[in-house]
Amino acid sequence: MEIDRAYSTVDFEPVGRRVRVPAGQTILEAARGMDLFSGGGVVAPCGGKGLCGRCRVRVAEGNLSPLTEAEKRLLREEELAAGYRLACQAAVQGPVKVEIPPESLTGRQELQVAGEDVAVVPEPAVKRFVIKLQPTNINFPQPVWQQVERALMADYGLPEVRVDLELLRCEPVLAAGGAATVTVRGREAGNIFWSVPAPKPLGLAVDLGTTKVAGFLIDLASGALLAAEGIMNPQIAYGEDVMSRLAYALESRENYRRMTRVITDGLNRLLHDLAGKAGVFLQTVEEAVIVGNTAMHHLLLGLPVSQLARAPYVPAAAVPVEVKARELGLDMAPGAVAYLMPPVAGFVGGDHVAMILGSRIDEAKAVTLGLDIGTNTEIVLARGGEMLSCSCASGPAFEGAQIQQGMRAVDGAISLVRLSDGGGRVHFETIGGQPPLGICGSGVLDAVAELYREGVINDNGRLDRSHPRVRLAGEKKIAEYLLVPAEQSGAGHDLVLTQKDIGEIQLAKAAIAGGTKILLREAGLKEEDIEQVVVAGAFGTHLQLASALAIGMFPALPPERFRQVGNAAGTGARLALLSMPERRRAEDVARRVKYLELTAVPGFGDTFMAELRFPPPVTR
Repeated sequence: MEIDRAYSTVDFEPVGRRVRVPAGQTILEAARGMDLFSGGGVVAPCGGKGLCGRCRVRVAEGNLSPLTEAEKRLLREEELAAGYRLACQAAVQGPVKVEIPPESLTGRQELQVAGEDVAVVPEPAVKRFVIKLQPTNINFPQPVWQQVERALMADYGLPEVRVDLELLRCEPVLAAGGAATVTVRGREAGNIFWSVPAPKPLGLAVDLGTTKVAGFLIDLASGALLAAEGIMNPQIAYGEDVMSRLAYALESRENYRRMTRVITDGLNRLLHDLAGKAGVFLQTVEEAVIVGNTAMHHLLLGLPVSQLARAPYVPAAAVPVEVKARELGLDMAPGAVAYLMPPVAGFVGGDHVAMILGSRIDEAKAVTLGLDIGTNTEIVLARGGEMLSCSCASGPAFEGAQIQQGMRAVDGAISLVRLSDGGGRVHFETIGGQPPLGICGSGVLDAVAELYREGVINDNGRLDRSHPRVRLAGEKKIAEYLLVPAEQSGAGHDLVLTQKDIGEIQLAKAAIAGGTKILLREAGLKEEDIEQVVVAGAFGTHLQLASALAIGMFPALPPERFRQVGNAAGTGARLALLSMPERRRAEDVARRVKYLELTAVPGFGDTFMAELRFPPPVTR
């Protein structure tokens, strides 16, 4: 028998997985094929383009392609000597054994699921009716659905009701008598139970974020939260930020289909986990509400996205969408419907509408600034019922990406930093209390703010090279601050904050501060006019407010004017799931919000550049 030498095996440790791949495929592509990104896999923030250097792996043995220029640029000399490669650059040319170092593992991430609870009277889209059935026989030759339709009209006064085709296919035609419980949505029957009482009707609310996906399983009759769970968005395998994923999807039709498939698979895993936690059957999940930014919305629905990747960033549809859940591949009741909240424009998506709904910004009487902070930050300024919104590319630095030793909020990530003695002493805390492997977004923000307070960096963000913890590294002599020496770290090497890392935080904070200033200017307001600041999102929940104020990311207002509300978009999705009036209210919000495209505003560039500087330091 002829041996096929066009394929080789790749062994991944410590996850204990093996895959057979065609010669020439990169280690990253091999990891993608095994879905190693859903947990315990390789992080690839730039989508595998050799830009971020985060997909470091150590090759224990094997035959790989020669080093690329990207690897020579992004890997340190000691890493190259130890056998490190970038998974996105190293192509398999024979059997390979790969070790994924701790700092490159996705791990278990702390995901913000909860938001503030808002009381609402349940008034869902689906309703339940009890139908008495007679046995189908020669004297009464009426099938089940004819009896159901007549009973709904005669006993409950409903107009003519049609039956979902999939329900017709999967339920018996002939009635055995007794009673049944039928679920009706509008003028369509979408589910049936051959019992009275039937299992309670359930709904699924989803906040489909760029980084995380939060799911909520809700009792539609009582409004009770039965289970909540968060997972990493599996599309991260194809890029940390929205533009990287759009670029990947636009490379080929197969790439686009893969992007849609992986998020559908992720949603199904989430749904199965929620049902398992609550001890319920998937057939009882009869309605879903999904909110997400415009790119996530389009990729899930399979809408055109090429226009989102270039100015003026116009959505294919800025209207509410209702689609059968099965058309999205979701394992729900036969006739279940998924409702997707409408985007506003550009990258101000349905999740922003849900955030406004969930935090009640639309009804705020006081001048209110709302910020939903993430890879893309949406900002809304509300005054007297009027709302003005913009989107700013704050970048993935707050998720730990584009930071040399950054990582997501997983066990071992430095999440809090405090300095003393002029920056000579470092106190830090890690998630899970584990030895530090790297630093996540809140830790980076803290570190930069503390370095500024202690005078280790100036208002331009430049490190003081004479400081005893500041050193010059690499051939280019890049300044870096020593956070954790190797003997105290769990990564086996020093953990540092580089001059470039500080610059990434400056860019992110300048985008947010600049967007805020432009909104205020357009509304004819000043910072001191803001009476309330609502900070939402996972990063917005975990950041230290004092650190954000210290570097000028937020308006210089008293701390008591700020309110950190958690996952307000998830709260908005739950409200729209439970209550049709709330759903209509969300649609009204989407129509009322005025969108401001920052790149088209005269002077935005100058405002952004000015906001790169840090404000005058405030003593503790």
